[in-house]
Amino acid sequence: MRLPGAARLRYLRELVLHLTRRELSLSYQNTILGWTWPLARQLFQLAVLVFVFSKVLDLNIKDYPAFVFCGLIVFTWLSNGTLAASRSILANRHFGLRPGFPTAVLPIIAISVALFDALVALPVLLVILALGHDLSAAALLLPIAFLVQFVLMAGLAWLCASLSVILRDIPNLVGLLVLLGFYVTPVYFDVARVPERYQWVLRLNPAAIFIEADRAILLGTPWPPVGSVVGVTVVSFAVAAGGYACFRRLSLSFADEL
Repeated sequence: MRLPGAARLRYLRELVLHLTRRELSLSYQNTILGWTWPLARQLFQLAVLVFVFSKVLDLNIKDYPAFVFCGLIVFTWLSNGTLAASRSILANRHFGLRPGFPTAVLPIIAISVALFDALVALPVLLVILALGHDLSAAALLLPIAFLVQFVLMAGLAWLCASLSVILRDIPNLVGLLVLLGFYVTPVYFDVARVPERYQWVLRLNPAAIFIEADRAILLGTPWPPVGSVVGVTVVSFAVAAGGYACFRRLSLSFADEL
């Protein structure tokens, strides 16, 4: 029996939450640090970047630990979530082959698990900010920035997950793009220091816009251009719609491919 619209949305939400909790429990069971492992990884990476780019190669950026941590949270969520989503259908064949199971939730679960990693790190960032300077009311805009990023990631997740079933090279390609993306995304450097003739490249990178926006919200740094903010918002919803349409179309052949 097909559920009515509102009831189906509640069912899908509860299913995503349940399977996300299950995935988190399985990922960190029998470990000493448990759910704090994502935070440990990000703090270790933060320590390395701060040492290299404030001690060895000083970039002379104010509040550099908080500056880098903002970038790491955004990029780590985007990269880990998209990479996990590209493998989500292949890694959960038993769900994909189950009649009536809404396979579209599997990529969403992947990015939700990665979101949990970001949310674990966020309180530490807020403590660093509170110790360094006052948080402004603009911090209330952070959930909106996260929501828009989630919408973009949902579209990318549906696209990569469905294509991976048809072409198994996609997860490897996503991994290469993530590796390259770290060096062309302002995680550890300031966009303002990039020569103007190259800045347009960064303006085409949604992750760069999200990072700049989060830094503006939390650190009071300059906002990215209004056109870039509006553009990345429109693109995020367009990618979500296109990614879901692609997923629905390709999902018709999942049973044969899996």
